[in-house]
Amino acid sequence: MTSLDNKNAFLELSDIVKIYGTTIANNHVSLRINKGDVLGLVGANGAGKSTLMRITSGVTTPEEGTMYFDGEKINWKQFSPTTASKKGIRVVYQELSLCDNLKVYENFMVELRHLFKGFGWRKKAAESAKEQLERVFPNNGIDVNKELSDLSIAQQQMVEIARAFSDPNLKLLILDEPTSSLPVEQTRQLLSYIKKKAKEGITFIYITHRLFEIMEITNKIYVLRDGKVVHSCDTSETNEDNLIEIMSAGANTVQVRKTEKARTEAAKINENVYVNCNEVSKGVLKNVNCKMYGGEIIGIAGLEGNGQKELIQAIYELPFSLRKKIDRKGSIAYVTGDRKAEGIFPLWNIADNMVITFLMRKSLFAYNSPKNVVEKSLKWYDYLKIKGESPKAKIVSLSGGNQQKALIARAMIADADIIILDDPTRGVDVETKRQLYDLFRDAAKSGKLIIWYSSDDSELDICSRVFVMRFGTIVETLKHEDISKDSIIEASFKSSDNKKERLDNTKRQFNLSLLIPILAMITIYTACGIIQKSTFTLFGARLLISGSLPLILAAISQTYIIGFSHVNLSIGNFMGLVSVLAATLLYENPALGTIAIIGVWLAYGLMGLLIRRLNIPAVIVTLGFSFVWYGSALVLQSIPGGQAPQLLIDIFNKTIFGFPNVLVILVLATVSAVMVYRSKYGTVLRGFGNREQSMVRSGWNKYAAVFNIYMISGLFAVLGGLSFTALTFSADASSMDSYTLLTVASVVLGG
Repeated sequence: MTSLDNKNAFLELSDIVKIYGTTIANNHVSLRINKGDVLGLVGANGAGKSTLMRITSGVTTPEEGTMYFDGEKINWKQFSPTTASKKGIRVVYQELSLCDNLKVYENFMVELRHLFKGFGWRKKAAESAKEQLERVFPNNGIDVNKELSDLSIAQQQMVEIARAFSDPNLKLLILDEPTSSLPVEQTRQLLSYIKKKAKEGITFIYITHRLFEIMEITNKIYVLRDGKVVHSCDTSETNEDNLIEIMSAGANTVQVRKTEKARTEAAKINENVYVNCNEVSKGVLKNVNCKMYGGEIIGIAGLEGNGQKELIQAIYELPFSLRKKIDRKGSIAYVTGDRKAEGIFPLWNIADNMVITFLMRKSLFAYNSPKNVVEKSLKWYDYLKIKGESPKAKIVSLSGGNQQKALIARAMIADADIIILDDPTRGVDVETKRQLYDLFRDAAKSGKLIIWYSSDDSELDICSRVFVMRFGTIVETLKHEDISKDSIIEASFKSSDNKKERLDNTKRQFNLSLLIPILAMITIYTACGIIQKSTFTLFGARLLISGSLPLILAAISQTYIIGFSHVNLSIGNFMGLVSVLAATLLYENPALGTIAIIGVWLAYGLMGLLIRRLNIPAVIVTLGFSFVWYGSALVLQSIPGGQAPQLLIDIFNKTIFGFPNVLVILVLATVSAVMVYRSKYGTVLRGFGNREQSMVRSGWNKYAAVFNIYMISGLFAVLGGLSFTALTFSADASSMDSYTLLTVASVVLGG
């Protein structure tokens, strides 16, 4: 394709080349988009679509090529997700880029921080999140005060989409498989909203394998194959069949869906494999009754959030409370739809990911040579046409659709009798879907039971039967000849005896487990008071707090590190060094001692930078630094001793307004820790601890984040070291060795 005059194009990419190892992801790709266009970008899994969009949004830098956006030539050296977002470029990624340890409105804040300044930012962010969700997805029912992890995949997808639309500076929105997890109604709402915003001048790049959406929503189409643009046209000039033929290089896939139902034979029942559910009630599930047998493909359908996933998970997990309600015979395998969170092992290669379920069924210490593992995976690797360097390549080197193929191959290699499919075709191209439909049919013909939940009702017409769920129970069973997208949608709105028990999870539930450490502390304190009544006096409380204050401050320090998904194995020795500095240099020369303590605090922060810069696990770096801290302390003071400065003794040992200073310091430290945790930037740091890549894509600096979290942690560790010297009146380099593991235990067990 030849590049046209960039002055007339809102976005133009010319001769983009991106290479990963031996794989050419983009091979001299060129495309152009005018303002207000909705451009459809289609192609098989591994065609290079997502790579091209990562380049467009500043996440990835190409080896060659140029980009013009809104009349400006992009300088690749200065182009990043931060600069892209400032220019108005936003992306909704196929793999969700939200932080599931943050609340819904907090996820809005970390992406659009400039909109929520000053006090009351939480209320502003919550109101904005609710309003934007309602604009894009009316009547969505999402509680913006919930943690993202409490939402379904479909709801998380809605949050990500709405968050992208909420940017007032939005000019170009790239949507990569945005409806892969969305139910029919929410898909319709999104397509309608895109049409509306396009008329207002917003430009879109829309990537999906659902070609009917491409035909409905776009005005231009580009087709990628093997990293190249092989076709471009106005949408009005083509149709679905033509696009499939171009994508597959003319392979015989034009009638992919039109003949699927006709080729499905009547199920031959295998009574040796079955699942019987008898009055199953748990959580959202209410009195579920059904029978399924080997030889069948059973579809699980209904409006999103009506118990479909809970049913298949109950069948797979078989919790103790339901073992009398669910009768299951046959080995079982589960193919998750959330491949990133629940499916792939990102540090493993493709072969290991494919055979793990099979290997788990062998004896515990059976030897499995890497060669045998690769050979075991090779049949399915070739059959499913996984596009990668080889089965030995890392699983993360594959596109999302090819990763999904590997997960399906995992179940097939395991040769399970019952295979549960949790939306397995989400984000998979048309040709692969045809392969998978054939695969499911062949598995059923061999006597296996396929239980298939899909968010795309149109593909369930190859099933033997479809159970349609509403309000947590099965409201209708559709036989093969009656199955169609329309019949499933119609049945999805049927009422049931449970209609008053709405599946509304918006009510916040208090987590009683949070009370356990508090109740344990109160119990121990009460027991001590019964034995020694003076424990309940201010003097008794002072003695208890004085002895535990250094450890409490150390635990707060470790909390920030663990919240960042690191572990600090040097905290005890670091506090020992601070304690020695206080009892030596600070006592002898207050100015020099203060400078020294500030210096080691800064070194503590630089330790975090070193971890990030060298990309070495925190446990290794911090363990190494523990010897640095300990050795430095021994150089200053080889044996216990020294003298605490009088000012330090007064700060930690006197009283204020009748209350012991140690109690006041403990309260202030706790309040400060909570304030940092609840602050805007504290929320950002928690986001980094959950999903660093997402935070970087949102424009936050990973080096600043790791330095700041270590400096905050270091501050509490410094206070802990100073308090130890003040309360014991001396110092010992090894006196707090045990604090390292104690703080890890305190944080993990104490919550």
